Amino acid sequence: MKLHRSWQAVTKRRARPAGSCSRAFRPGHFRGKLRRSACAFGADNAGATAVEFGFIGLLFLMVLMAILQFALVFLSQMNLENALSDAATGNTAATYANNRTEVVERICGRLVLMDNCQSRLLLEMQLLTNYAAAGQAIAGTVFTVGAAKEMTLIRARAPVLTVVPGLPQLWIQGQALFMRPA
Repeated sequence: MKLHRSWQAVTKRRARPAGSCSRAFRPGHFRGKLRRSACAFGADNAGATAVEFGFIGLLFLMVLMAILQFALVFLSQMNLENALSDAATGNTAATYANNRTEVVERICGRLVLMDNCQSRLLLEMQLLTNYAAAGQAIAGTVFTVGAAKEMTLIRARAPVLTVVPGLPQLWIQGQALFMRPA
């Protein structure tokens, strides 16, 4: 009786090269057993998806947090600029009355997700002629409005909530120039 060709292929034992994973007994039996174990370990794909997700998921999470941090800084910057513009255009009577606490409250009311805003906001206002031509840091110590028809500059600097671990404190700052009406 002649066996079918496919049956012959299954039952026929082919000799494999020495470096491949074979189940044949060799004189170095333990070395062969170690080779078989290594080949079985390399062929096993169980858990590969979880490991790949660990690498890719961490990268994805970092990019997502960076986008969130950028959006938070951008939103806070816009809100600070708008609040300073409102204070400069006279929408708050507190600006012309030199009422620093009320101006700070109004600005902090517009800043999103800022911890302890009223104590950490650096706000200053003084005549434009009192500022040096070179860049000057915002100290938040001076708050005086100019007389009628004088150019006054209001500046603010505030820290932004940081959601990315290991990122240093981020600060936003803004300014608005206005002239007090007569």
